[in-house]
Amino acid sequence: MREATEQKNEYAKAISLFLAELLRTRKITLHRAADIAQKVVENINLIDTEEHFLKLVKELSSDFDELQHLVERYHMHLKVTDRKDLEHKARMFAIQIMSSDMNLALQVLQEATKENAQLEDLYIKIPQLKHFVESNPHP
Repeated sequence: MREATEQKNEYAKAISLFLAELLRTRKITLHRAADIAQKVVENINLIDTEEHFLKLVKELSSDFDELQHLVERYHMHLKVTDRKDLEHKARMFAIQIMSSDMNLALQVLQEATKENAQLEDLYIKIPQLKHFVESNPHP
């Protein structure tokens, strides 16, 4: 429960910092910033994941076009985070199996380094990776 509250605070902080920057650069009025902040406060309890946060910001950007830039920034952040997660899981799996199955380790590494690699696609191609991740929640 405490972790969820801390995460919600991080999402609120991200929007707050974004609004502060808009105010600092005079790209938004105080009234407009207050309206956006009010909507965020009203909806912050609906956010449980990064995807929910991005969805909320996208929805709010239909009423507040200033938030479109935040959507773009956060969407890029999610892509980078997903990529780092994929690479970490592939690396840990390869480390574990390298001495017993060099070919499988090589296959995982090659698939993971492809430009558009997605974790779900790797799970389909290499079911052992999925089993490893499920067996080791924090590999």
